[in-house]
Amino acid sequence: MRVTDLSIERNFLYNIFKVEKRLTKLQEQASSGRAIDRPQDDPIGAGRAIYLRHDRSVISQYMRNMDKARNWMEQTEQALSHLTNVFTRARELAQTGATGTTPPDAKAAIAAEMRQLKDEALSVMDTTVDDRKLLQGTMPEWRLARDVMITAKDLSDLQDDIEATFDQLIAGLEAADEEVIQDAWGKLDEGLDTILAERAKNGAKIRRLRLLDEKAVNMDIEYQRLLSNVEDVDLVEVTVRLKSHEAAYQAALAVGARLIQPSLLDHLR
Repeated sequence: MRVTDLSIERNFLYNIFKVEKRLTKLQEQASSGRAIDRPQDDPIGAGRAIYLRHDRSVISQYMRNMDKARNWMEQTEQALSHLTNVFTRARELAQTGATGTTPPDAKAAIAAEMRQLKDEALSVMDTTVDDRKLLQGTMPEWRLARDVMITAKDLSDLQDDIEATFDQLIAGLEAADEEVIQDAWGKLDEGLDTILAERAKNGAKIRRLRLLDEKAVNMDIEYQRLLSNVEDVDLVEVTVRLKSHEAAYQAALAVGARLIQPSLLDHLR
């Protein structure tokens, strides 16, 4: 087989092109830090990266839902805590007003404060978050995991009890009717028990939210690690390979220059 200068040049340029292609790929990886820039770089890895990014987006949505649910539950705790203080104060006043030694003018003063406590309790019941009532009406729901849903408790019945109990207390105090006051006092205790029970349930939900949030954060970190294993390059390894290919490229150019340089006159000599 005859080896001509043209065939030598073609083989040389073909080999140089392959070396340049590998060198360009390594330079892209070194500058971007990514092993996959196009799906054809690693079809299997690119497919796995798509699935991992989808899983991360799902976890991120769950975490956003948890933030919204936590905000709602914490606002609920604050509202119920305030209601607890209102009922506790109303109970103390009812206890004072229910005794026969309390004069009528003192009972009238207690009734005036009871009106303020009633207004405050109803104001708490009308608290809104994101243009929705916090303690009554249709409660929002949040999906926190594939099989976990959480919602708040509708306490509309509590508002009716507040109005009825406080109206009875005020009427009993104004009429100095100790029997009516004592009956309403008992209803205050029942209302306070209801509020404390709801606070306990709400607190349990907040604790579960913290556990789910911790789990979601750990899962997100794991997905980031897996995605990094698929997409990111080992910069040390890429740098070493880049330097090696650069040296090979320079050597190939030098050898090619010596092969192609001789002319017909050189052979005639």
